[in-house]
Amino acid sequence: MDTPFAGQVIVTGAARGIGRAIAELYAERGHQVLSVDLNLPPTLKGQRRLKADISTAAGRNRIVRAAHELGQVTVLVNNAAYQNAHGSVMNVSERGWARTLNVNLTAPLLLTRTLVPLMPHGSAVVNVASVQGLLAEQNNAAYNASKGGLVNLTRAMALDLAPHGLRVNAVAPGAISTEAVLEAIASSENPDQTRQDYEDLHALRRLGTPREVAQTVYFLGSAEASFLTGTIIPVDGGMTASFMMAGRPV
Repeated sequence: MDTPFAGQVIVTGAARGIGRAIAELYAERGHQVLSVDLNLPPTLKGQRRLKADISTAAGRNRIVRAAHELGQVTVLVNNAAYQNAHGSVMNVSERGWARTLNVNLTAPLLLTRTLVPLMPHGSAVVNVASVQGLLAEQNNAAYNASKGGLVNLTRAMALDLAPHGLRVNAVAPGAISTEAVLEAIASSENPDQTRQDYEDLHALRRLGTPREVAQTVYFLGSAEASFLTGTIIPVDGGMTASFMMAGRPV
């Protein structure tokens, strides 16, 4: 069964990094794209831009209204994420914990179910999780929990939305050469060593690219993946191939 690509593609968190690469790939391939973020640059070619906070009811309602104007939604990519609440289980702030779970876990649930009436049979939802939803990282409790929750929410969505004719899958990226990762490397005390440390987390000994993640997302939203639902695909250069990450303890 062909995916009804006459509809539009919605990508949240599309201002930069993985989200921007996803939106650009869909636009390049001729799809109507609604790019959603809090601060979108004016240089997103071939895309309709919408400033909205997916973690608020008002923001989600703005997305739904904008989607109604173009009709059907063929693919929803829940990519927007918050990852600034660093801390262990002993010291992560309640505010940071709540913000992280609200953006990374609750918002995808609420936005998806609000858009279901606009999604025809054969449409797809793709959630952007993380290897940190599969492997925990020390001192990053909130992000680990939110992405782990999104992994299993993906499976729950797949079961609950199958009767609506919708498929739901997720990607779990490893360390990707996004602006945020490159900025973290550049601001470290030893950028060369920090980059090497990032690369060594992967069996392929390099960072992934946003385009590589985008290509997997595109596949999951396409007719070629028509019998895939409830699947989590690590796009991680082999990081999760073993409980030892590239020969180093998790």
